[in-house]
Amino acid sequence: MENEKGIVKLSRKQIYDDIWELSVAGVARKYNLNYARLIESCKSNNIPFPSSGYWTRRNMGKDVSSEIIALEGEEDELIALITNDSVVKRIKKTKAETTTTVQNVVVESKVQVVEKRVETEDKTPDISINGILEFLDEEERSKIIATACSLEINEDAKLHRVLVQYKKKITAYNDELKKAQSREYYNPRYNKPANEPEFFKEVSEDGIKRFMGILNALYRAIEKLGGTVNDDLSVKIRSDVVRFRVAESKDKVKHELTKKEAQELIRYEDERKRRNWASKPQIRQYDQVYNGKIRIVFGEKSYIRDSEKEKLEDRLGDILISLYEKSEENRIERERREEEQRERDEEARRQEEIRKRKENEIKLTKELANKAEDFRIASEIRSYINAMIESGNEAATPEWIEWARQKADWYDPTIAREDEYLWKREHGKSKEDKELDKIPVRRSGWYW
Repeated sequence: MENEKGIVKLSRKQIYDDIWELSVAGVARKYNLNYARLIESCKSNNIPFPSSGYWTRRNMGKDVSSEIIALEGEEDELIALITNDSVVKRIKKTKAETTTTVQNVVVESKVQVVEKRVETEDKTPDISINGILEFLDEEERSKIIATACSLEINEDAKLHRVLVQYKKKITAYNDELKKAQSREYYNPRYNKPANEPEFFKEVSEDGIKRFMGILNALYRAIEKLGGTVNDDLSVKIRSDVVRFRVAESKDKVKHELTKKEAQELIRYEDERKRRNWASKPQIRQYDQVYNGKIRIVFGEKSYIRDSEKEKLEDRLGDILISLYEKSEENRIERERREEEQRERDEEARRQEEIRKRKENEIKLTKELANKAEDFRIASEIRSYINAMIESGNEAATPEWIEWARQKADWYDPTIAREDEYLWKREHGKSKEDKELDKIPVRRSGWYW
């Protein structure tokens, strides 16, 4: 593995081994890579990775050896992967270096300039741009990168509609909170007003002002690029909603007594002199104080924050690109969930079809057995009739023989004769349902 600032170079074999050992998400975390970029790099460099259900089946202890796809091609070939460091700065630097190189040869003849320009463009490593937003078509990608490189805060710009509405929500909530705190026996656990705005919950008032300017520039750029901004301050980029949060770091400082706490301590000392069981007030030793270092967080671990050299206001382009990359991650995850849901639905449909087919098979088999039973009875009746005739039994009169044969035909499902009094026999029903005494009496004629 080779490392440069903002770039990690891994062999195809190492990427392949890590992915099948840790998963794509695990490799992204290990090397501080963007998940969507890593997926695109694997596809473009023909590095196979597991299907969405591979890890579920593997964790359940199932045999997944047949799902492992072998790595083909050059194993030692190095792949340059961009880490989650500043992207826009490298793009600007690469463009500036390319422009400077071309300008340095402007004194040469026109033919030489063209040849030099082609040579420069062929040899200039475009590592800062390759791997960024490659899931987009070239036109949209170029448009977004150009916007990211030129994005900056305009102090005179009108505040976006959703930010204005959110400021009103914060003001209204703070007014309700002050009223609640002014009441006697206020307890933040039980008496705190409901519907607290969550988005700026981890930010100081000064931090909120900074974020308003940052988000205002980002929202305007996203809308210009075809996206939308939601009332909860999330954004919809392409077909997926991207949710993020903002936060401000805190410093641990020694707690300074408030006037109320000082009075409680004085009362405690007085009571302690009079009685031994006086209860000491619980006063914290340290406070967590906002320090002005803010960050914008995408998902669980990916974030961009203030550093000693750069503030978030200087990295608006990186934030914009990160939002687009997060939208691609969300798309991949959404399609994975949809595919898994389709598989579950298909499996449920298949199981339901099997269940219905089984029920139908049981029904048909029972009917077959019931009809076979009727056929057996019909055959036995006919055998009995023949035996009566052969024995010369006096009861075997022509009338009786005719009657008995009609009953045999009534029992026989292959003939299914309808009887004047017993109606047509329902051969497929069970023996219990076909008991003779359960057959209703047929009524004819008109009844008033």
